[in-house]
Amino acid sequence: MNIIDPRQSKQWGHFMSQIDWKIEFIKNRQIFIRRLPLFPYSVIKFQRPQNPLPLKEIDQIAQKHQALFVNIDPHFEGFDEADLKKHGFIKSNMILSHTSTVLLNLTQTQISLWKSFSENARRNIKKGQRSKIKIKKVFLKNQKNDTEFIKFYQLLKSLTKMKKFYIPSYDEFYKKMTAFKESSVLFFAYEESTSEPIATVWMAGYQTTAFYVQTGITQKGYEKLANYQIVWELLKEAKTLGYKQFDFEGIYDPRYPKERSKWQGFSEFKKRFHGTIIEYPPSYIKIYNPFFKLIYLLSKILPN
Repeated sequence: MNIIDPRQSKQWGHFMSQIDWKIEFIKNRQIFIRRLPLFPYSVIKFQRPQNPLPLKEIDQIAQKHQALFVNIDPHFEGFDEADLKKHGFIKSNMILSHTSTVLLNLTQTQISLWKSFSENARRNIKKGQRSKIKIKKVFLKNQKNDTEFIKFYQLLKSLTKMKKFYIPSYDEFYKKMTAFKESSVLFFAYEESTSEPIATVWMAGYQTTAFYVQTGITQKGYEKLANYQIVWELLKEAKTLGYKQFDFEGIYDPRYPKERSKWQGFSEFKKRFHGTIIEYPPSYIKIYNPFFKLIYLLSKILPN
């Protein structure tokens, strides 16, 4: 299985540069550096780079930018924990990327894909169809303004109010959308008699993988099971566009019960489409500044 993570794409690099991260390249892998305000130090993160990791070059970049630390979210393919530990990395308590996800194989036929879903997912899709939920697709590369993207963000905010979780500002989401605009599709669900959408999903793509960027929904959308029908239409469109796999981009990971515990509900929703569950290796950190190292180690020892 060859999983290409969008965090190593030029599109992600463009997005990160728009939110004040500097980018350097190590053997075709991009590493992100952020200078701290008022201090001559930086912090560095390396998200899902392909293995083997260029560890000597990482040290060089850390020294060049006076990094307090480098935090790595490893790719699982070819991962070598012993090599990381040999070069001074330890397990990190900073989780900057999702640690588990669900992948669906889009090379199978549409009928096989449908049959692979749980009975619950198929039943809920059919209920949505009987309720005459309409699905609208919006290809963002064809949009001359952000009218449709504003609708998406409003539905996302509706979800945050119901589930009480934080999201970045519209400006940050807009910058991410701009970076992935060429491959982005918004899916909106409507009741037959209304003009206001009740649910949405933002899908984007990188190489052979389509991925689930974010969703939004109203209470009516939940009642009508519109999220199930959107995902089904989204998967069919991803197949039509030629993607080989679909990445749900994160589910709750029981290895880290205190992290993102609010993900449990929508993780059950995603798992009902019966893909392959992938667990990524833990994050690793190397601390270069002695004072920060003391603070970091104390934070791991002291009770929360």
